[in-house]
Amino acid sequence: MHASLKALILAGLVAASGAKAETCPPTGAFVPKKVVTLSTGVGDTVYTAERSRNVITAVSHARAGLTTLGLTQNVTEVRILPQTWSVNLGGGRYCVGLGRVEASWRITKLFVDIASEYPPGGCNYRIIREHEGLHVAFAHDTFREWAPRIEQALREAAERIAPQVTATDPARVSREIEGRLKAALQPAFDGFRADLSARNAGIDTAENYRKTLALCPRW
Repeated sequence: MHASLKALILAGLVAASGAKAETCPPTGAFVPKKVVTLSTGVGDTVYTAERSRNVITAVSHARAGLTTLGLTQNVTEVRILPQTWSVNLGGGRYCVGLGRVEASWRITKLFVDIASEYPPGGCNYRIIREHEGLHVAFAHDTFREWAPRIEQALREAAERIAPQVTATDPARVSREIEGRLKAALQPAFDGFRADLSARNAGIDTAENYRKTLALCPRW
């Protein structure tokens, strides 16, 4: 091997062995302990008898030939606020990590429609309201049972997010983390919805409807 080429290779090896790998966070830098919190809750149930059977049927997307006399709907809200820490590494680069996650998952409101053809005080109104009350109870129960699973999924997702070296504005990294956390929670949210739908379907059967309608003399 040519002497000058050999010397160049040796010099490169010495330089490489002497270089220290960059760590994120840098050794000795203060990094806060990762904290994850999830607040949950269910809002008020609002009953209304202002819409007709035809309107409620259209809103419920009932199968052809079926008329919907009552309908329970819920509105859920998810908020995730990640807080990051950053260490300036110089040269326009930062070490950015997830420090805290403050999240909330709520059923903000439950809406119960009872067909306006059946005013309060009558047998029909009472029977429809009792049936829809079961759907309200399902929403409360399913939400309560899934809340710990949602929290666990959030904690596991947050734990998987490691510090990273970036030349991007730390605020942008925070937004990217928010998107990753929401995506990680989606399977759990889908599970909640599927569970609630299955419970609701258990009483929304033709046989149960016949039994319910039989409780009042006229419809």
